[in-house]
Amino acid sequence: MREPARVRVRLKGTSQYFAPVASVDLSGAPAGTGTAREAAPYDAAGGFGRRSRAWRVGGYGPNTALTYALDELRQKSRDQARKNPYARAAIDRLVTNIVGTGIKPQSTAAISTVGMSKAQAKAAKKLSEQFRQAVTRLWWDWTDQADSTGAHDFYGLQAIAVRGMIEGGECFLRMRPRRLTDGLTVPLQLQVLEGDHCDAFKTNASERIRQGIQYDAIGARQGYWLYREHPGDGLLGGAGSLAQSLVPASDVCHLYRAMRPGQDRGEPWLAPALQTLYDLSGYLDAELVRKKNSAMFVGFIKRIADGQSPLGADGPDDAGSAGLAFEPGTLQILEDDEDVTFSDPKDVGPNFEAFVRQSLRGIATAAGTLYELLSGDYSQLNDRTLRAALNDFRRAVEGWQHHHVVYQVCRPVYARWIDLAILSGALILPPGMRRQDAYAAKWTPQAWPYIHPVQDVESKQMEIRAGFSTRSQKVSEGGYDAEAIDAENAQDNARADALGLIYASDGRQKTGSAGNAGAAGDAPAGGNGPTAD
Repeated sequence: MREPARVRVRLKGTSQYFAPVASVDLSGAPAGTGTAREAAPYDAAGGFGRRSRAWRVGGYGPNTALTYALDELRQKSRDQARKNPYARAAIDRLVTNIVGTGIKPQSTAAISTVGMSKAQAKAAKKLSEQFRQAVTRLWWDWTDQADSTGAHDFYGLQAIAVRGMIEGGECFLRMRPRRLTDGLTVPLQLQVLEGDHCDAFKTNASERIRQGIQYDAIGARQGYWLYREHPGDGLLGGAGSLAQSLVPASDVCHLYRAMRPGQDRGEPWLAPALQTLYDLSGYLDAELVRKKNSAMFVGFIKRIADGQSPLGADGPDDAGSAGLAFEPGTLQILEDDEDVTFSDPKDVGPNFEAFVRQSLRGIATAAGTLYELLSGDYSQLNDRTLRAALNDFRRAVEGWQHHHVVYQVCRPVYARWIDLAILSGALILPPGMRRQDAYAAKWTPQAWPYIHPVQDVESKQMEIRAGFSTRSQKVSEGGYDAEAIDAENAQDNARADALGLIYASDGRQKTGSAGNAGAAGDAPAGGNGPTAD
């Protein structure tokens, strides 16, 4: 029997040969096993298999692949966002669900009461509450002044930054301290910059610059090399607009989603679906044109009398050619020796809707949203499947809110805001509170709408009564502050007491506590005043 051919491996750049660990014959069967072929440990890794032979990939690092493709991916993503309604809808739905009306802070600053007496602890808690209230009032006054251009409030900047991250892969938010003479509530404003402001090709190993980001000796970010103006608007910015300057990392929030460990820059979220979006748009346009052209003609009239001008025809040019203006219901006259033949493309038939639906599902999956949210088509869902789909989608959104928007933007902005508020005298730290304690805040996004309002509210009540959650937690999940709601309830109750009103929403009726003269049992008999539900 013929000895099977063996493979020798030569070390590149030398004349040295060595035998591989598992010698394989050229037919793909392991040597020494006759004609039987041993299965590869992984199907996709079987380089000698028929199906995977043509599957060759590069060993790109987390930054190499993106460096040379980032600009083109951005341009194509923005092109689709401008022209393709489904790309625009995917971005809009993601921004709406991630930001909504804004991710708002609730100050949790408190003075540590460790080692204090009861009286001291009570006084410290009162000071902490007063400080939190002052922070809340000052924050709401400042949010309308946050934008350096004056076009949006802080939560509008959140939406713009998230849109830039989804559409362009990343976004930079620069914190700009201001002078006290500028008259701001807190001398701080924010500037949102697209990722193009940081040149991904700016790399210098000796100076530890990688993709436009400056690093220190231990790999921490020191700063960002940013263009003064957007490179796409260089002609509008005038001289020096394309000059780059190093901005300290402490002044820049870099909002992006890293898909691999060590990834420096972000890729557009629509990147896996760009080809499908482009092809689907072309397909739908071609189908629309085909339908439009097929409806243009009613018939042709054979010309009989000489000198009769064809309907819908322009006069002949110097070469004797005349153009025809086709409109719906056209009856075109032909010469005796003229004939027209049209192509008759087959209709897509019943497969059109299924094909478009499947394409949109792939686009929605790539973008991280739901097909139903992207297309507005809920015909394939029932009540239970809708709830399951929304629960999974909302879990993903909550992850994006916390890992990206809150951690990369909200927290550093809030810490800088606290610093400048204290330094400018707008806030005064109470005795015993450290500045690090003042940074403490809970960021609450807009609440999810109820799917079944009655059932959802009842389930919250049951969780609180069973001890599985707290009232403050459930109020926070609704996007509100429990302390603010308590204060409003107290004001409402005091106003009702002053007017002699008893409302069914007043929980004190069930306990019979003082405040509303005439408790719940007295209300039907007249109580202390009229009863309103």
